Amino acid sequence: MDATNRHDRVVFLDRDGVINRAPPKGSWVLRWEEFRFADGALEALRRLAEQGFTVVVVTNQSCVGRGLVPLSDVEAMNAGMAEAVAAAGGKLAGVYLCPHTSGEGCSCRKPKPGLIDRAARELGLRPERAFLVGDADRDIETGRARGCTTVFVTSGEGGDGAGLLADHRVSSLAEAVGLILRLTGGEGPATS
Repeated sequence: MDATNRHDRVVFLDRDGVINRAPPKGSWVLRWEEFRFADGALEALRRLAEQGFTVVVVTNQSCVGRGLVPLSDVEAMNAGMAEAVAAAGGKLAGVYLCPHTSGEGCSCRKPKPGLIDRAARELGLRPERAFLVGDADRDIETGRARGCTTVFVTSGEGGDGAGLLADHRVSSLAEAVGLILRLTGGEGPATS
């Protein structure tokens, strides 16, 4: 089966380091004023919308569980992100977040696939026919657990040495979208 028949038009995206610039290691984006879209991200999200893709954000936000920021502030930041994406011509079908710390044992914190499972259930998606784009090994593990085609972004938290288990490696979300469009018969040059 070729790649164009293997995929539905669904992309799961990590947030920090993929859609927006990654904060310094060991810190978080806590306020909308600190949120900076990665270079080319808004244009990439617009291209996905134009090609009919369902785009879902799946993000760990342990800053909530650590008491650094209330959940309502993170949800407001995500709403601001979605509004900015829409204003640029893109569309997010949903933003699913895990507010827990790694010690809480939840099923939603990546690398566990709970966020993908919830999004799939609520939005009627088939993860095994989707792409997952992330910048950390935990993102790639999450996607692999549900059969996604995984794309590792080297410009985020993981850097060039991580993501070795990913199906593809790219330098940015913009490059990932070009690859996805190429693999699904759309526009854009492919790299891996």
